[in-house]
Amino acid sequence: MQISNTPDPHSRPIGRPGSSHGQGRTRRRPRGHGSAGFTLIEVMVTASVLLVGLLAMTSTSVVVNSLRRSASDQQQAQAAMQAIVEDLHASAREADTAPANWAGEILNVYGPGGIPGNVFPVQGLDPWVGEAGVATVQLITDETVTDAVLGVAAGMPRDLDGDGAANNNDITGSAALLPAIVRVRWRGGAGQQQLTQVVYLLRY
Repeated sequence: MQISNTPDPHSRPIGRPGSSHGQGRTRRRPRGHGSAGFTLIEVMVTASVLLVGLLAMTSTSVVVNSLRRSASDQQQAQAAMQAIVEDLHASAREADTAPANWAGEILNVYGPGGIPGNVFPVQGLDPWVGEAGVATVQLITDETVTDAVLGVAAGMPRDLDGDGAANNNDITGSAALLPAIVRVRWRGGAGQQQLTQVVYLLRY
């Protein structure tokens, strides 16, 4: 029996031309799985996260600065209040102790038209809208006025001239006790703020 080495032209080779039994075949890697680059969606998500973080940091910074400014304004207002109260007590000690003159001399300093007067600015603080100054001093010379009218707890009406009754509408010439309401009103980052203190001046 003769064996022919001539290849059969009709036979189908195994594998693709140039390959040996399918080996050496180049496979294409599917896109989107394990690729080195970023997709548009990934870039957009990353940018959104960074933007949210930046906005949060900016908002926190604004709040911190506002709180710091409010605390600074509060300290300035308290310092101004303390200075005014000390000056009021000094004026009460320096005024003539005669009943007819004492309250009148204090009014000449801290009353309307006095020096420095009853309304004046405080450096570094802005007044309420429509008001002339930040600090005000209100001296009470009417025994019959009430706390409800004054808007503070000053213990009024009260006997201010020591006659045993609280019925005198003007104790300027006879006062032994002179209540004063000190207000510091300013406008800052937290809106309109106010400090109020009632001071009782005694005739020495």
